[in-house]
Amino acid sequence: MKKLILFFGLLSLLFGCNSAEKSESKSKIQLTITDTIKTFELPVGVGHFNHAFQTVEDRYVLFFDYKSFQIITYSKEDGSLIQTVQLEKEGPNGVGKNVLGFFAKSLDEIYLTAGSNTLYKMNGKGEILQKFQMDTEELEKDGISLFSNIFTIANDGIYFAAFPMVFEWTSLSPEELTTMPNLLKFDSLSNSFTPVSYFPAEFVGTNLNKAIFPLLSLGPDQEPVINLNFRNLYQVKNGKIQAHLAAHSEFPEEPTTSSMPNMFEDMNEIMKMINNVDIYTDLFYLPEQELLVRVAKFEDIPESTADATFLASQWGLVFLDTDYKKIGEITLEPNQYNGQYIFGTNEGIWISTDHPENPELSEDFMRFQLIEVNR
Repeated sequence: MKKLILFFGLLSLLFGCNSAEKSESKSKIQLTITDTIKTFELPVGVGHFNHAFQTVEDRYVLFFDYKSFQIITYSKEDGSLIQTVQLEKEGPNGVGKNVLGFFAKSLDEIYLTAGSNTLYKMNGKGEILQKFQMDTEELEKDGISLFSNIFTIANDGIYFAAFPMVFEWTSLSPEELTTMPNLLKFDSLSNSFTPVSYFPAEFVGTNLNKAIFPLLSLGPDQEPVINLNFRNLYQVKNGKIQAHLAAHSEFPEEPTTSSMPNMFEDMNEIMKMINNVDIYTDLFYLPEQELLVRVAKFEDIPESTADATFLASQWGLVFLDTDYKKIGEITLEPNQYNGQYIFGTNEGIWISTDHPENPELSEDFMRFQLIEVNR
């Protein structure tokens, strides 16, 4: 159990059925990377990397800086700084020092998790409205671990990612993993969890020596989408799971597996497998463009795991329409972009150019470059 808690803590510092057909190579949209740049002024003491990021109310771009404990809000249209909110670690509105997950439903309805089982609901001033001490005892009896730093607020409730409560998950059989939930719905009134989705057999395969952790996003209907490191996305639709092919053509069809007989003997190997091999990360819904953008991060292994600002050199983007049909993809120029920060406006798609190797990186601004979309 101590190993699992340690591993969970390391994960929180990092960090997004049918069809086995291969991905389409023909694009149904035209993408033009322009020279147009939008800048967001950085507050004093706030850096470029390792923030929670999302768009809110179709008008704002929001960052949560884990280091300074600030919520930073910008206008999507002109990049102006709207506000900063300083969260407290102690006192009546204190959330402690160990914030894991962050989600803003609006500028005045904010949720965050602290520790393994504490959920806070806050207003836009950083004041605590509710505190939920989530009861995970029944989950633990069933061998299920709540992935409390990965959660989302959908149109019908609060959803959390889940995975097996075992450090060496390869000690499970593939059949056992398919009986484990990877998505839970939390009922705050009864303080209980209901499994919604289970690890799909097509993803599990026969070799568990790979990353199995689910990421969560919201789709156009504001229902959860499970984003595994796999060619398919899994959409929750009216309580049922629908698989959608969303693969980048340069990615392997099956998840990368470790060549070590037991990857759990080496923590660096585990970190490599969950963060530095070919892996699908974020999924963004851009309502202005009526597009979903899935981010593919190409393999890039740091020389030292102590480098907190390491960012993969190359990223790919997969574009889906609102019916989850793949309509295009792109592979971006190396050392120029950060695929973790993407948002849309009526002009097109804006992607962060804040990469440590980009010579245009500024200490004073975050920079976003415009990709125009033509259908």
